[in-house]
Amino acid sequence: MSNSVWKGPFRYQLTSMLKAAGVMVLIVVAVQIFFSVIAASAAPGEPIYSNAQESSSLIFCFVLGCCMWKESFHLSMASGITRRDIFLATLTSLLTLCVVLVPVELLLSFLINQFLDAPTLFFLIYGQWGNAAASFSSAGFVVQGALLQIAGSLALAYAGFFLGVVFYVVPKWLRVVLAIAIPITLFAGLPSLLLLLPHAQLEALLNTLELFFRAPGNVTLACLAAAVLFALLAWIPAHRAALMRNPQPSTATSD
Repeated sequence: MSNSVWKGPFRYQLTSMLKAAGVMVLIVVAVQIFFSVIAASAAPGEPIYSNAQESSSLIFCFVLGCCMWKESFHLSMASGITRRDIFLATLTSLLTLCVVLVPVELLLSFLINQFLDAPTLFFLIYGQWGNAAASFSSAGFVVQGALLQIAGSLALAYAGFFLGVVFYVVPKWLRVVLAIAIPITLFAGLPSLLLLLPHAQLEALLNTLELFFRAPGNVTLACLAAAVLFALLAWIPAHRAALMRNPQPSTATSD
């Protein structure tokens, strides 16, 4: 990217993202304070739990990715910046956000664990397989969790970005069709297809997936590969996007 792009769209986008992320973190803090108040007023010995607050950042990254293209593209057209430069600036700002957000959340989670039993999402999934006693029981376990969360956040951010570009360039009727078809396919279609498999093949497939996902490194690499794939796919519609999808005829009249 050129120096002007680095100083302009990237900095503008990253600043906007960090402001939005700051609001999200404040909301998470407010929720944890609420749970702390409940814990303080609870009967002695009664456990109070607050689980996997990191999941909020995963959702946040996906939603943010979905919303990035339209504003970024209009900004590039108004500023005379090429599609390629604004595309790279958006991908870089999303990457920076995912890398910066994870340490902040880990620190926040560590502080929360001083007052509540608040296991991390990584501990809930891999604590038993990794023989970890707690979310922050070892530095290696924390680093594995941080890398996986960065990769997962990036994959979701780029997946959202890809969907945002696709929804921008396709006609309105197709956007409606996709908005209905995608969740139905993911949450109903694919599970239904799996259930059609013979029991022996289904069990073998599930065992294979379990062995693969049991290793955090495998999942981290898979998420990074998915992020690269979604970034490449997003460029296909992005480099041909038009500024006005449905231009309206001018109402001005000439004398």
